[in-house]
Amino acid sequence: MKLDREALARDVRALPSLPTVVQELMMLVQKNEVQLDTITNTLSLDQALSVKVLHLANSPFYGLSGRVRSIRDAINILGMRQLSSLVIAAALTLQFEKLHGQSLHMNAFWRHSIGCATAARQLAKRTGLDEQAAFTAGLLHDVGRLVVDSHHPLEAAQAIAWAEASDTPHCDAEYMLLGIDHTELGSWVCRHWRFTSDVTDAIAGHHHPPPSGALTLIDIVHVADAITHALDLAEAPNEAVPGISSAAWARLGLQERELPALLASIESEFNDLYAVLKPAKEAP
Repeated sequence: MKLDREALARDVRALPSLPTVVQELMMLVQKNEVQLDTITNTLSLDQALSVKVLHLANSPFYGLSGRVRSIRDAINILGMRQLSSLVIAAALTLQFEKLHGQSLHMNAFWRHSIGCATAARQLAKRTGLDEQAAFTAGLLHDVGRLVVDSHHPLEAAQAIAWAEASDTPHCDAEYMLLGIDHTELGSWVCRHWRFTSDVTDAIAGHHHPPPSGALTLIDIVHVADAITHALDLAEAPNEAVPGISSAAWARLGLQERELPALLASIESEFNDLYAVLKPAKEAP
């Protein structure tokens, strides 16, 4: 069952690139000074994406219902970093819809991805890390599973079935049966889509955060993933909560008294965001 790594690399390189508008915007937001008209004109080149961004900006997630009528309004009210997050989320919604396999339940996959993005953003907010990068990393953390499922559905199905039957983490089952796991494959996708190294590293290491060192997005996504499973935001029939690294948990510095409010906030934001970002055509 071992998958050919060179063939997988070709599969990743063959994935549709992120829209040119998104790539340009990702570069623009890294600059210290960018003219507002430059951003507005760049995003207006993709009308469908602009509509999705405005829909999201006016969702209950941001509490701005009816106040954002143009991309210029979105920038003025939300700021460039927040707008960038909206654009990436909207674009990834469209990209994920193109990668539809046979083994993953796409509704559950998408719900978990959005839930992890929400949880990662909340954790980053509490710990002072980049909220938008955390959101993006959370949204992308399992994209490697989607690539295997869309290109090698039989092997993906066998890995999923073996993991559930043996009560083995999916990541371990993938590596043992397929010779690669979704974290490594996901990092390839992130490099193909030209995401920053902190996002790519978070995808690659979110199941195995380092035993020592400073807090990074790897810890954020690792804990966010576990929280999302614990809340069963995916509504999956065989939900299992992965273990949490004690080192990663310690680096976050969360107190037990904070958890009820944190979990409630994640659930509330997830419901608002999912209503806007859910795939246009949900799988049965």
